[in-house]
Amino acid sequence: MTIEDDLANAMAEHVRDVRAAPDLGSAIRRGHRAHVIRFRAAGAALVTAAVMVAVPVTLNSGGPAGNPDAATGQDSAELRNDVTVPDITGRPTTEAVQALHVAGLKAALSGTQVRGGQVTAQEPAAGTVVPRGSLITLDVQLPPAPTPQALGDLGDGRKFGGIRLTYLPEGLEWGRWSNDDVIGAGKSYTTGYRKPDLPQGEYSVQVIVAHGASADALYTFAPEHRDENVDIGGRPARLSPGGDSAVDGGPSTPTITWKIRDDLAVKVFISPKYAEEVDGPGELKKIAKGVRAIE
Repeated sequence: MTIEDDLANAMAEHVRDVRAAPDLGSAIRRGHRAHVIRFRAAGAALVTAAVMVAVPVTLNSGGPAGNPDAATGQDSAELRNDVTVPDITGRPTTEAVQALHVAGLKAALSGTQVRGGQVTAQEPAAGTVVPRGSLITLDVQLPPAPTPQALGDLGDGRKFGGIRLTYLPEGLEWGRWSNDDVIGAGKSYTTGYRKPDLPQGEYSVQVIVAHGASADALYTFAPEHRDENVDIGGRPARLSPGGDSAVDGGPSTPTITWKIRDDLAVKVFISPKYAEEVDGPGELKKIAKGVRAIE
């Protein structure tokens, strides 16, 4: 006896005592075709159930037959309600909020929340899987001010403003910023060098070059600095080793200042933080001795 025979016998036994109402025929004819579809689906389900008794199979699953971990329809629906949080840090506020909306998420702003701001942090982090409609907190701040670049591309940054640096502490690179007219009435220029892990605009070593009247202004020393006289290329230089400042109680910046010529002065700074990592005064002397005047 086949499965079809078993199914037919079961159906006959099930409806043996059922009596149809007098108007059942006309009601069926008035019914929508969807009733037929549902009846066929129900019959298919019974056949499927009978077949599964003899042959285990897995439907709508990539797992092996009989895998108890196979996803159910309910699991699939739940997965469709999950959303992966996109990475929106660094994006303008309006653009970030729109990206969350498209992903099915909501935005909550914190921070300055100013027009033209950008997202500096987000919580939860990018890549986190959250339920659709979840609230993502965005820290919004003003974007950093553009770094001045008055002197253009300086290459490695060691040649600018009429001087060339032949020595810098190992591991420093040009900070890709520069400025001019930074001191006094004459021509003056500055740029900086930094460890690669520092944010753009911060410096480890900074150099100012001043010409003419600006050279005299640069060569002026504040009385609170604990300077010592050193010799740089046969010319006197003033070295301020830094440390605790007598002005505000905080750390002062180690500096060295001297004149290469009567009309050309140079001042080199080492940031207080970087000075703690290296021999600040010693590195200042090495940098100063490596400075050359150029035409």
